[in-house]
Amino acid sequence: MAEHRITLIEARALRPRYLAGKVSGPTLGDALVLSHVALLVLAALTLIAGVAVVLLDAAVERDKDRALAVYQSDAEIRIHSASANAAEALERAVEARIDALTTTERSAMLVREAAALNAQAPVAGPPAAEARPTADPVVEKVVDRTLSSDQRARIVEVLLQHPGRVTVLSVRGAEAEKYAGALKVLFSVSGWTVESGVVTQPRNPLAPLSVVLGFSEQDLAVRQAFEAAGVAVADRTRSPIDQPTTIYVGS
Repeated sequence: MAEHRITLIEARALRPRYLAGKVSGPTLGDALVLSHVALLVLAALTLIAGVAVVLLDAAVERDKDRALAVYQSDAEIRIHSASANAAEALERAVEARIDALTTTERSAMLVREAAALNAQAPVAGPPAAEARPTADPVVEKVVDRTLSSDQRARIVEVLLQHPGRVTVLSVRGAEAEKYAGALKVLFSVSGWTVESGVVTQPRNPLAPLSVVLGFSEQDLAVRQAFEAAGVAVADRTRSPIDQPTTIYVGS
């Protein structure tokens, strides 16, 4: 028994060591608290990172939308500018073709008149009634056959949508042939295949402008082109010699 007794001095010496070891050592509760705190901090960091990613994506999308809007605006401006330049170039080309055709037809008319005068020069003293030329009297009638720039642009705009084949016929006469030439140029620059000719002795009098049209896309385009330009046309009865799409220019 004496061997297992601990003196008071030894007990006092051992008590602080036991208490110190008990207080300073980590417990299971402390570890659980620390793990919970760590999880909360990690969750908070994850939430903050998610919010940051969402905000960053939203900012990137806004930048993309602004860049796309600026690009579309610039593209529309370039398209409008190119369309305006193309329209101006087409208008200049049409006017140049009409002027050239008018000059050519005027020269041909002068040659024909000179040949007619030379042929009539040897004839002496014909009766007054027989001296009158047998050409159609509509040649002497002057009709305003000018198309404004806006009318030409409207006609070409419609004809470009459905190009096809058209025949333009006119009576003899400076004004009628000039007007027919202007129409041929408009159809030609619109991508149409144009055939032309002169009607010397029409069986039925020709209206200033008449058409022989059916119901194809090309025929409807011709009618719509004249309507868009405000040009009055009359419908003419189809004859066996008429082509599918035919335009007559009378006096």
